[in-house]
Amino acid sequence: MKLSRITTRNVTRHLPRVALLMMALTLGVTTVVALYLVAWAMQLDLANKIDAFGANMVIVPKSKNLSLSYGGVTLGGLQYEANTLTEEDAAKIRTIKNKENINIVAPKLLGVQDIKGKRVMIVGVNFGEELRLKKWWEIKGKAPVTSQDILLGASASNKLGLKVNDTVKLEGLSYKVSGIINRVGTQEDDLIYMDLQRAQNIFKKSGQLSLIEVAAFCSTCPIEQIVAQTSEKIPGAKVSALLQAAKSRNNLVGQFITFAVVLSVIMMVVAALIVFTNMLSSVRERRREIGIFRAMGYRRAHILQIILSESVFMSFVSGTIGYLAGFGIAKFIASGSANIDVPIELDAQLAIIAIGGAVLLSFVSSLYPAIAAAKLDPVTALEAV
Repeated sequence: MKLSRITTRNVTRHLPRVALLMMALTLGVTTVVALYLVAWAMQLDLANKIDAFGANMVIVPKSKNLSLSYGGVTLGGLQYEANTLTEEDAAKIRTIKNKENINIVAPKLLGVQDIKGKRVMIVGVNFGEELRLKKWWEIKGKAPVTSQDILLGASASNKLGLKVNDTVKLEGLSYKVSGIINRVGTQEDDLIYMDLQRAQNIFKKSGQLSLIEVAAFCSTCPIEQIVAQTSEKIPGAKVSALLQAAKSRNNLVGQFITFAVVLSVIMMVVAALIVFTNMLSSVRERRREIGIFRAMGYRRAHILQIILSESVFMSFVSGTIGYLAGFGIAKFIASGSANIDVPIELDAQLAIIAIGGAVLLSFVSSLYPAIAAAKLDPVTALEAV
């Protein structure tokens, strides 16, 4: 009788035991695959959203400061050797080596102006880039369309008593309040946003900038590289990376990955113990059958092969089912309850790892019971009841 036929017959004859073993392996593989896919999708999705939500790099003119104090009392500071930023500098950012990682370049010019007898800060911006950068803005009214439209922060609107569609004069020109930004609880509430070139004309700083905010895709390239390349392109500027977003992302995803790894290890250890006890019990139940095989001339290597073949066959089927089930669960979680935008697709490499891992775990767990079966004395085994 062929060994493969013996293996198939033993599997079909002990369905309850086989079902328990396969269930344990399938559950373990399903859990590991689902957790891995969800963690991977969560990390990539969160990285993409953080990269596209707000600035992660700020560029300001480089300058030197000298703090002044007298008698232990701080009198302020003195700034000297201050450089200036220009619109040409903003254009240079998109010429760095990793230019494909640059998403948004939002130049700004800041200045103070008297409006209705009150001092307010005006920020000249490129509205096309600024509105892409500030995705959290909720505007009452509408976004500026022409260079004569302005946006007001909530506090600035209350301070000046201006509403949507009101007009205000600056340097003899009328500007229309196209919208008011709902309160966000930051400095933005006190600002007035207007067209960059108009602000440059008002403050008589043609082509000059106060700062540049940059949103870069840093999940595919370290932010440090982009900072270094930008500093090289604009030597008169101080380029700083806002690392808090990246740290928050890494902390959040790291905690979930740690949980996933711990749970996966626990599930696979439990599965290995079930396989071990199941196969050991099977060997004890089949002592007489093994004795008959040995009496018929089957060698120890044949007995070893029979037991391990059963284990490998069941683990292969379980690994395949577990991978498909894990994929389905991960896809449901990602698109349903977790609202993850990254698509989860079938991965041949992950399937090979999952199925191969299940086979290897089952093989190692069954090795001792298989060796024990092969070492059984034929006479003793035949006498077993």
